[in-house]
Amino acid sequence: MGKMISRRQFLKLVAAGAITAKFRSKSRTYANPLVVKGNLYLDTPTYMGRAIYNVTFYVQPSVNSSRVTTRARDEAFPIWGEVHAPFDSHNDLWYRTSLGFVHSAWVLPIRVYPEQPFIADIGDWGFWGEVSQVYTEAYAEPSVTAAKKYRFYAGTVYHVIEAFQDEQGVGWYKVFDDYPPKTVGNYQWVQAKDVRNVPRHEMSPIHPFVGNKRIEVDLSRQLLTCYEGDIEVFSTLVASGLGGTPTPRGEKRVLLKQPSRHMSNVPYSDGPEPEGSIFDLPGVPWNTFFDMDGSAIHGAYWHNDFGLPRSHGCLNVPCEAARWIYRWVHPIGGFADDFVRSDFGSVGTPINIF
Repeated sequence: MGKMISRRQFLKLVAAGAITAKFRSKSRTYANPLVVKGNLYLDTPTYMGRAIYNVTFYVQPSVNSSRVTTRARDEAFPIWGEVHAPFDSHNDLWYRTSLGFVHSAWVLPIRVYPEQPFIADIGDWGFWGEVSQVYTEAYAEPSVTAAKKYRFYAGTVYHVIEAFQDEQGVGWYKVFDDYPPKTVGNYQWVQAKDVRNVPRHEMSPIHPFVGNKRIEVDLSRQLLTCYEGDIEVFSTLVASGLGGTPTPRGEKRVLLKQPSRHMSNVPYSDGPEPEGSIFDLPGVPWNTFFDMDGSAIHGAYWHNDFGLPRSHGCLNVPCEAARWIYRWVHPIGGFADDFVRSDFGSVGTPINIF
C-alpha cells in the first residue's frame, strides 16, 4: 500500500493537473441527480458522497498510490467528478473528491439539500418525504430526548402522515412504517428540516402512453435494460440474489409498485428464523415488485457496488435508477398512492430474467 501524504500535498497535485490527465471520465447510465426543478434555494442540492464503511482516499484512482486520508462510516464529502480506472472486473468507478480519489463501492452518491421549511398543514393524506440531509435520526416521539429507533439516510422515502411543532418551535414529521419488526412500532418522528417534500414532477410517469414496454435482466452480465419495442431506452447495472437467496428467473410482470418499503427479515417472536443474514432497512425507495415472494427492483442505500450478486433475491439498483424504472413501468398510479397494484394479468410491464 502506498505511503500517506498530506491533504495540502494532494491539493497541490490537483491544481497542477497531474492526477486526472490519464484517466477518462464517463457518465453514468441514469439521469444526472443534480437536474432539479422548482425553488432554486430549496431544490438545489450539493452532490456528495456518504461513506458506507470506513474508506481510504488516494492521490490517484489506485490502491497502489499514496494515501491521503480516511473517513469513517456516515461521514460525507463533496464529489467533484467520476473516473474509470482499473480496480476489478465489475466496478472500475472512482470518485474524485476534495480529499482525494476514493473507490465507489463503499461510497453512496447522495443529494444534500438546504434545510427544508416546516409544512404545518400537510392535508388529509400527507406527502411523500425524502431525507434531504446525509442522515437524520428517527425517534419514538417528537423530541431529541426520546428513544432513537433508526437512522434514516439521504434518498430514503417515507409517507409523512402528521406534522407537529414543539415548544421550542422545532417542526417534526410523523412517518408511517409499513413493516414494524418486533416491537419497534409502526411510525417514527423526524425533524422536518431534514425531510424534503417530493415534488410531483419527480414521480410523474415516464412515457406513459408508449406500448410494448419490457425489461430484460441478464444475470450473467448483472445488467437491466428497458425497451420500448426494439428501442433500448434505459439500462443500469444490478446486484442480484446471492447464494441461498437467488433472484428468480423466468417471465415475470410488475405486480406492485411502492414508493417506500420497510424491508426486513427480523423475525417476530413466534416467527421462523430467516434465511441468510439479518437485515432491517426502513425507507427502501422506488420498489417495483415482480414476484409473489416479495422480489423487487428497488434502490439500495447500503452499498454502491453494482454488477455483482449480493442481495437477498431482489434486484438492487442505484436509487436514481430505481426512481426512473418506477416511473416508467406499468401500472400507472396516482401521486398519493401508498402502492399501485397490477391486475396480475396483462397490465404490469413484462420482466424477463435470464
